[in-house]
Amino acid sequence: MAHDKISLGQLLTLLFAALLSPMIQILPRESVLAAGRAGWMTTLAVLPAALLLCWALHTVPGRLGEGAGLAQGLEAAFGRNVSRLLVAAYLVWGVLLLGWSARWCAYRVLSVNYRNAPLPLFILALLALTAWAGRKKLSSFARAGEIFALALGTALTLALVLALFRTKWKNLGPVWAEDLPGVVRGTLPVLSLFGYGVPAAFLAGQVSRRPGAGKRLYRWAVGMCLALTVFQVICISTFGPGLIEEMETPFFMMLRVVGVPGAFERVESLIMSLWLFSDLALLGLLFFSCRTMARHLLGGKPRPWIPVVLIAAAGGLALASIPDLFHLSWVMERGMAAANIIFGIAIPVFAAAAAKLRRKI
Repeated sequence: MAHDKISLGQLLTLLFAALLSPMIQILPRESVLAAGRAGWMTTLAVLPAALLLCWALHTVPGRLGEGAGLAQGLEAAFGRNVSRLLVAAYLVWGVLLLGWSARWCAYRVLSVNYRNAPLPLFILALLALTAWAGRKKLSSFARAGEIFALALGTALTLALVLALFRTKWKNLGPVWAEDLPGVVRGTLPVLSLFGYGVPAAFLAGQVSRRPGAGKRLYRWAVGMCLALTVFQVICISTFGPGLIEEMETPFFMMLRVVGVPGAFERVESLIMSLWLFSDLALLGLLFFSCRTMARHLLGGKPRPWIPVVLIAAAGGLALASIPDLFHLSWVMERGMAAANIIFGIAIPVFAAAAAKLRRKI
């Protein structure tokens, strides 16, 4: 690990690519269900919480020095025994996310592209690609993540620009004072989306420390919130809140109606296929994070059987734990969303405050 370093920019770029996978599953549908036509405001309203999370992650593990990740940050905040219990809980959470995210991604891909393909085969293919990527160094995966992010960012920008010609801005308002409680409720699914990224903090021990890391984290959070807001504004204004509530993946439905007359009429197949890059970025990020947690619990020594156990556990969860899409959607949109807020937001913020109080930072 000492020779497998990445930059903070690479980690944040990989994180951007990874978060696009759950983003299209969660937004804008969950925001609209909570806030109606004001759903586009939820990603702006979540900005203070996102900045608070950046402060927490810059505090622990950001200020602990070279080689420290979130596991070491939890130890600084709570002591060795409690921190090991928390890392074990994070590992369970990470494996659940890995397995169920693989099944959720597979359902989405098959529902929009390959309706007759066998689901178990596609899940196993996704996990096999994740295991293959996990055999390599984190730095190699981070370089691939930069390519994924470039392709996905270009595709997302193209889709949103084309969709601008079909927007109806009246679908976004008017917004009244009575809509604001719904906006507050709508921040919860957005917070759960940010929670997907916190496992990356366990990889901070492999990030080269440079001055200005805190400012870069804050800029990334602001940029991500603004990008999510633009995404929601265009999706909601294209269909209106009534139709959004009935759609599983509004973004992909939007792709079916955009195009450039005389050049290319339909772009959804290309962009839907590119979204596999985001799925692989998410699954790979979760896998590397879980591997780091397991190594920490086992004394920091690499064990060749750890990746095998992680992939086997994730595969068992993906194939056998949840019977159908209805139950899986409920688990991911309710149960895991709550877990993401607890593990991804509450615990890091509490850990940073505790470390400050104990004067460990």
